[in-house]
Amino acid sequence: MNLNDLLIWMSARVKGSWQQFRSAVEEFHVEPENTGEDRENTDDVTWSDLPLYQAVRLSLQRLGHVEFFSASGEDWRVVPPSLAITKQGSQWVGVVCGARPPYLSGLLNQLSSAISWDSQEIPDMPDRIRIAALDLQVLCQAATDMGLAVQKDAPVSILAAIPPVDDPRSRFPKEAPGVPGWTVERFSALKLRWEGADSGDVEHTKNGLFRFRMKYQRFHFLRWQGRSFQVQVQVGKYAVLRHHRIRKLVSYNSNQAILSVPVTCRPPLLMERALVLCSGILPRIDKASGLLKYTEIPRDVAQLAAELLRQEIQII
Repeated sequence: MNLNDLLIWMSARVKGSWQQFRSAVEEFHVEPENTGEDRENTDDVTWSDLPLYQAVRLSLQRLGHVEFFSASGEDWRVVPPSLAITKQGSQWVGVVCGARPPYLSGLLNQLSSAISWDSQEIPDMPDRIRIAALDLQVLCQAATDMGLAVQKDAPVSILAAIPPVDDPRSRFPKEAPGVPGWTVERFSALKLRWEGADSGDVEHTKNGLFRFRMKYQRFHFLRWQGRSFQVQVQVGKYAVLRHHRIRKLVSYNSNQAILSVPVTCRPPLLMERALVLCSGILPRIDKASGLLKYTEIPRDVAQLAAELLRQEIQII
């Protein structure tokens, strides 16, 4: 079965535990096609599990369907059914995200002729559902009538709430583990990959990003001006890249509306969600170039994302 069944099940339950999620993934026989390709990027959290569950979890998070490990105590909670709206050319396009109520398809078939909609089956994600109209108010009213929460200019709104990667709010003071048994690696800004290191290298480094691994655990520590901070891995990578003045990793094809970054330097999770909500489609990996490509990205969204990453965007 595909991820539609899993999302419908989660929508019915609304919230639950990580163990319930794992059991559901097994019960619905969810098998993402690109699990192996995403392994490098599953270290953007402070824990790890089997690649299958990580791939599914990250897909649902990036698409804005489900939040995991919320502050309220649940291990996961489905986002209320919503319409994330973006201006695409001459029309307004809304991507349906969050819970999938059973009556949704019936409501979509009842939309007026002034509104168009489509549902597309795409690997490794629930069906992408979009609703479009030339008039923003018409689109918003239709969404409200269907019980969908409306998020106007959703990508820009999300990006506007995210601090830049070198902002103090993006990191938290914390010392790296001092006990033995951890595998320690340092991120090379020049080679864009992890290299072997020693735990003693941390305290002697003024600026750098370190990864501590033990079994399925992963923790990332940024040394910044001689102090230690715990960070999301992608935040740490781009902070180090800025320190080394490596600034041309983000490119934008204005004709095709495609934003590209190296696959080992994908944006932080919330920033990536903003990019994904432009099209409602997960980014694809171009194996030939080693780039991760996000589609249907408006130019202002691309420029704002690059600014938050502290990168000089290359327009091609």
